[in-house]
Amino acid sequence: MNKDAILSRQILTYMLSLTFIIIGISILGSYLFYSFLIDYLPGGAIAGNEESMTLLDWLWILIVSIISLVVSLFFAVKLSGRILNPLNAVAYSLKQISQGNLDARASGGSSQLGEVNNLVNDFNEMAEKLQTLDIQRNLWNAAIAHELRTPVTILRGRLQGLVDGVFAPEPALFRNLLKQTEGLTNLIEDLRVVSSSGGAGYTLMLSEVDLKVIITNALENFLPEFQAKEFILTTDIKHQHCICDPLRIIQCLTVLFDNALKYSSPKALSIKNGMSASGNFIIVQDKGPGIPEEFQRFLFQPFQREEYAKNNNPDGCGLGLSVVKAIMHAHGGSASYHLTRENHSVFKLFWPARQL
Repeated sequence: MNKDAILSRQILTYMLSLTFIIIGISILGSYLFYSFLIDYLPGGAIAGNEESMTLLDWLWILIVSIISLVVSLFFAVKLSGRILNPLNAVAYSLKQISQGNLDARASGGSSQLGEVNNLVNDFNEMAEKLQTLDIQRNLWNAAIAHELRTPVTILRGRLQGLVDGVFAPEPALFRNLLKQTEGLTNLIEDLRVVSSSGGAGYTLMLSEVDLKVIITNALENFLPEFQAKEFILTTDIKHQHCICDPLRIIQCLTVLFDNALKYSSPKALSIKNGMSASGNFIIVQDKGPGIPEEFQRFLFQPFQREEYAKNNNPDGCGLGLSVVKAIMHAHGGSASYHLTRENHSVFKLFWPARQL
């Protein structure tokens, strides 16, 4: 507050100084002007002898000076208030945020000073984003703890049973423990991909590949499951040379195929690839039931699951599509979703053409 008071005094001092200077210039200028008339114009000396400064003249100058000071003081106070009140609000809110109160917001965004409005509005926007990030951080921590708790609890229980002799050291038990460890490893890898998307810590192994080979390899891994569930597959897969990380593209397709197996009804899936003017794309489309429009904006966010998905697959964690988005973002592309009029879900993977 001391700095604000100093700034207020400076504004007041400058305004009053400006007023005094203007008054001084006016008096001195008037004196010099009339002196010029008296000394240099014909008949000026006679006029100067006939008319001289009277008490009324000096009183008029004093009244004008006082009025000028009052007006300048009034505008100085108004101006300092318009500048300092929003600044004080921002300073107070900053102090509140530094003390952990992320709900603090600065007032004064309706000032007639555009720069002050921008300052207050930008500060409030920053505070809003900080609060959103804090909420997301808490949700992430809770979700990660929830997802890690189950496999860790199972591992601990089985290992404790082996130590206590409750379980016999049989191959089936060790296979179960290995499966839990692999699931935990996959979860950690997914978290790494999501948190590192677009960052320096996440690198791609780019190579020139035939996109038809990649899609076919990913599809062959799921063929037994598709056949077991009597899926109708429609493919339009063409030879297409492109630059990408083939293992990561297969990982994206694995997520999309796995989701189709778990959630698609009726059981039909179409896959096609192609190239547009700006890059490469893969489209995976099922026959429904589709994702509600109100949930689509959360679809690619971590740990977000719609009620239908939770009911059909309670064991899911909601990381798959966020991993897909992260991988495509690392390729410089995007992962998108739209719903057709027939409630068919359409996922599109896109990444720009590039050179090695």
